[in-house]
Amino acid sequence: MISASSTVIPLVIALLGLLAILWYRNAQRYLAPLPPGPKAYPLIGNIFDLPQSQPWSAFKKWADTYGSIVHVSAFGQHIVVLNDAQYATEMLDKKSRIYSGRPKLMMAGRLVGWDESPALSQFGETRWSEYRRLLNQFMGTRGKIEPFYDILQQEADAYLENILNDPQNWLKYTRRYAGGIVLMLAYGYKISGSEDDAMVELVDEAMDQFSETIAPNAFLVDMFPILQYVPSWVPGAAWKKKVHHYRKTLQDMLNVPYNWTKSQMAAGTARPSFVYSQLDTSKLPNLNDEHIIRWVAASIYSGGADTTVAVIETFFMAMVLQRSAQSKAQKEIDTVVGHDRLPTLQDREQMPYVEALLQEIMRVYTITPLGLPHLVSENDTHHGYFIPKGSTILTNNMMLYNDPKVYPEPEKFSPERFLSSEGNSKQKDPREYLFGFGRRVCPGVHLADPSVWLACASVLAAFDISPGVKDGATVMPSGNFMDGIIRQVACFRFEFLSGDVFTFPSHPEQFECNITPRNASVLALLQKF
Repeated sequence: MISASSTVIPLVIALLGLLAILWYRNAQRYLAPLPPGPKAYPLIGNIFDLPQSQPWSAFKKWADTYGSIVHVSAFGQHIVVLNDAQYATEMLDKKSRIYSGRPKLMMAGRLVGWDESPALSQFGETRWSEYRRLLNQFMGTRGKIEPFYDILQQEADAYLENILNDPQNWLKYTRRYAGGIVLMLAYGYKISGSEDDAMVELVDEAMDQFSETIAPNAFLVDMFPILQYVPSWVPGAAWKKKVHHYRKTLQDMLNVPYNWTKSQMAAGTARPSFVYSQLDTSKLPNLNDEHIIRWVAASIYSGGADTTVAVIETFFMAMVLQRSAQSKAQKEIDTVVGHDRLPTLQDREQMPYVEALLQEIMRVYTITPLGLPHLVSENDTHHGYFIPKGSTILTNNMMLYNDPKVYPEPEKFSPERFLSSEGNSKQKDPREYLFGFGRRVCPGVHLADPSVWLACASVLAAFDISPGVKDGATVMPSGNFMDGIIRQVACFRFEFLSGDVFTFPSHPEQFECNITPRNASVLALLQKF
């Protein structure tokens, strides 16, 4: 029988060792000063300064006081916040060799298993290089995605048909649209009908769990890894039951669609897909190869679906709030395609206002107010400031999107800022921040971009989007977002999760809208599907 002392004594020794390490880290002196920031306490650092919600707002206040680069710490962990595009590009792009790591997460990573994913794998590892090689081969350029445009068009047509028949459930069909594209490309799996699909539900469940576990210090084990050895019967350790459940969901996400494709190949009925292209060779893959293929396919499947949904969902909200911009975009679409067909990706270059509208939506109603964290792998000195090895680097995208030097009158919703006109040059494309920096740029950008454009242009051509009505009164969206993982990435929480909602990425708060066919011609087109 294990005695209480046999469990407690090692924990006490480990805690004392941790305190010694923290003291040593805080006692270090550097050849150059750390970036400025709030005054830190011994050992615990700035733990009481770290925001519990909307961290980008707190970071803005810090920027107003301390400048474009700010340093804080928590229990010996250095955190550097970049509030300026120049710092972000100089450090994360130009010095990407040393600024491309990821913070190591205990709950989401080692315990649940996401540390083997492309998103959380460490830069420079063999498997990370293999992941990027396969992803770039499959979808690394626009030219590699263009052969799949017919699939995008088929899913867009089904999307419009579903919204026409059941407009109240437009969000469900948005998920079906995004999921249908990535499932077909990754596995050759086609969603049939308008009902909920088990594969889509599986990735939704896995991403919900990922969002919960990746939030830094949502679980105490992320701050104190020694807690992984605490028995599940210890008070406060109920989170360990989640580990088993979440790990099983992740394994199902990796294996269920992958094994489905293998069974289709064995039966001779498989459609072309990423998995098919990797397995349809004369050389059978070994177990390590299959492990890599599973993870790459799952990253296409999971990474593409929820991000695309979040952007399209935000588009619907913006169209309720910005009715005049909606009308301008519809007028441009009518001029280009007329009334006897719907837009295709081949029409995109002829619709500069629609392009500018989507850019402004991504800037003003961004789903990524904070970038995903980077980790610096070596000591560095930048602009006279010392950046210690192992520091977590955060980009405050909200500041980047609202920098008046880059976007004059940033509080104003103005798609025209992205159009060239006499005496006016286009402003910086916010998508350069949305998809990340350096060697951590989202590998799915060339798929997500046309998927979002086609869905939004098709909806604009087919439907009017207006505010919802409740009890006879117009109900406008709040314009706010749920406090999702990207919006929580620097929120260092100490309580165990108890009903908090995390999403990855951030989604708008629930809102009502009316969706109606624009005219009889459009209705006739949609009824042909």
